[in-house]
Amino acid sequence: MGPMYDAGTRPEGYLRDYAEEFASVEVDSTFYGTPQPERVLRWAAQVPDRFTFVLKLPREITHERRLLAARTETEAFVASALLFGPKLEAILIQMPPDFEADEIEVVEAFVRTLPAGPRWALELRDASWFHGDARRRLRDALGTHGVALAATDAPFVLRETMLHELRHPTASHAYVRWTGAVDTFQRFDALAADRTAEIAQWAEAIRDAAPQLTRLAGYANNQYAGFSPGTIRMVYAALRVPHALPHRIAQPSLFD
Repeated sequence: MGPMYDAGTRPEGYLRDYAEEFASVEVDSTFYGTPQPERVLRWAAQVPDRFTFVLKLPREITHERRLLAARTETEAFVASALLFGPKLEAILIQMPPDFEADEIEVVEAFVRTLPAGPRWALELRDASWFHGDARRRLRDALGTHGVALAATDAPFVLRETMLHELRHPTASHAYVRWTGAVDTFQRFDALAADRTAEIAQWAEAIRDAAPQLTRLAGYANNQYAGFSPGTIRMVYAALRVPHALPHRIAQPSLFD
């Protein structure tokens, strides 16, 4: 509430109000299961045509099956996701932290079978993926099938590594996540950490990558700086992208 929503806003109005200011949202709830068609259509109806959704692939596929024997489940999820039409930004394949580079053959096989239609992004949360033969094979597989390698600012991989990957995209679209560390903050109503220097680094990398891209999507977690909308406002400012707050929102933080 507070700096994002009016005090009287009911939960069913959150998405509508969010879409007044921002252009896209990463939906976490789909990690827990494929949304029913009526829910997808309801979400799509609440936002303007310019607004898009990213859906996380369900954990049954990524964490339980670990991308193995999951073609039927993946196709069912994609069928639901495609109901968004042009409002579908991408599908995020977020792998667990213990998914390491010795499983590269699994990734190679999985991306070969991805259904056509959506843009795809893959997030890997172990440093073993980002050097040597594993990195080469990973980038070859993703590049061949047009899958973006998510560039994430979080403790599991050095920021410098992720900035380098962003500057050398594997697809014509790029995917950036500012997530931070779990349980860093307990309140999420204002920026609580000054991430100006880090955001400046990301803005520079985004500008460097831009000539190679047709689209770039970026999303922030509250754990990055304490208040995800404030983080995205900082990104807009660092990129010098015009961004006006809705009239109902006061300036939220010292760091904006």
